[in-house]
Amino acid sequence: MRVLIAEDEAISRRLLQRHLENLGLEVIPAGDGKEAWEIFQEQKEGIQMVIIDWMMPGMDGIELCRRIRETETPHYVYLIFLSAKGQKEDIIAGLEAGADDYITKPFDPAELQVRVAGGRRIIELERRLKEQNEQLKVANEVMRKDLEAAARAQMSLLPSDLPRIEGVEFAARFIPSGFVSGDIYNVFRLDEKHIGLYQLDVSGHGVAAAFLSISLYQRLSHDLKPHGLLKIPLKEPPYYSINPPRKVISLLEREYNTMLEQQGHYFTMIYAIFNVQTGDFRFCRAGHTFPLLIHNDGTCLQLEGGGPPVGLGLSEELHEEQHLKLSPGDQLIVYSDGLSEARGEEGIFGDERIKDFFCRHYRAPLDEALGLLLEEIKGFQGREEFADDASILALRWSGPMRN
Repeated sequence: MRVLIAEDEAISRRLLQRHLENLGLEVIPAGDGKEAWEIFQEQKEGIQMVIIDWMMPGMDGIELCRRIRETETPHYVYLIFLSAKGQKEDIIAGLEAGADDYITKPFDPAELQVRVAGGRRIIELERRLKEQNEQLKVANEVMRKDLEAAARAQMSLLPSDLPRIEGVEFAARFIPSGFVSGDIYNVFRLDEKHIGLYQLDVSGHGVAAAFLSISLYQRLSHDLKPHGLLKIPLKEPPYYSINPPRKVISLLEREYNTMLEQQGHYFTMIYAIFNVQTGDFRFCRAGHTFPLLIHNDGTCLQLEGGGPPVGLGLSEELHEEQHLKLSPGDQLIVYSDGLSEARGEEGIFGDERIKDFFCRHYRAPLDEALGLLLEEIKGFQGREEFADDASILALRWSGPMRN
């Protein structure tokens, strides 16, 4: 380790240099504060400790100490005052100037050895901490890239284009609180007359919640055909029957309950089937936020009822199915609690504000309305980012399909 000493008295300087060299240190002597400052500026990358006399011509120890502390260096520089000024106020002044330690003259070689050893430990700890921080920085960068890749993968699962069906307008938004999200949704055709749609929200957020939401997405997506979760086979035309919403959620409860309990997770969900010809809308709500029904005259209704979240080990019999008959121009809005629980200075945004928003904007195109809602929530909370994952899915029915 390289040590700079600033001492104007030649005998004291040589004596100090000898003691330090006996400790295995490389010593650079300076005859006064000005010379020490010039040496430090030239060699600050290699100097790790400076021992400073207080009273020196040209530049005293206090000024030298302050200048060194104000200088940006690639590592920590440990400063020790060595002075005959040993009063309490002198020691305080030296430490306030930036010194780490203080030794009074005449110094005891044993004390000097102990104080220098303490400084070496600090320097070594700083070096290790810097190395660990660099390693952590590299690891964080790798993790960031992995999470960005996971976020792109999750985003690719969401429908990039919602189904284009005559008489039905769709819109959706997806806002993860971090890189990945526990929210997910989908809209799909079940047959010529029926569309299925769902929104689910896995408890928590981050990677674990995202993995579960992707698993559920795959379970709800890979068998859009006449068998399995969404449809069951029949021997006669049309050779399948669409499972009602209550049954779909009950099947998910049976499949996922044990895994969710083991992992300490649950999920809320709305699964619905909509008949685009008749306006029949059947849905089952499992602990999710209450959906909104906006009538064509602007009146709004929160659709209460439903059962508990999936994964709490409660009876699937608690899940109830609800039935609506939409009129032309009616809208349905489903959203996760990341929107209603967005927090600002006034508290949480709340379901009532969301309901009031859609009452005021019921004539607006759905995509435009969802964009305006998000801007209103961001303004309410005073920031762009959401504390929790958030998503919203909306549909408006214009009336029966023309033959």
